[in-house]
Amino acid sequence: MKNTTVLSNIQDCFITITHSYSDPSSWIVKRWKKLMWFKKLISTDWFNDEQQALAYAKKIKCEHHGKEILHHAG
Repeated sequence: MKNTTVLSNIQDCFITITHSYSDPSSWIVKRWKKLMWFKKLISTDWFNDEQQALAYAKKIKCEHHGKEILHHAG
């Protein structure tokens, strides 16, 4: 059984963390880009524990939101 958590759900940045109970040392962070009703996979990163995966996911989320704010401000 897998547990997937959505950390960001905006059009340009859809970030999920997936953890499989059958493999407790596997945490997967995926970043997607939404195109209409489709999602395009941009990157997949694997981690050994939850803290590493959450820290990385929050980092890319913050980086993306910062770029989004600068993009709309200009």
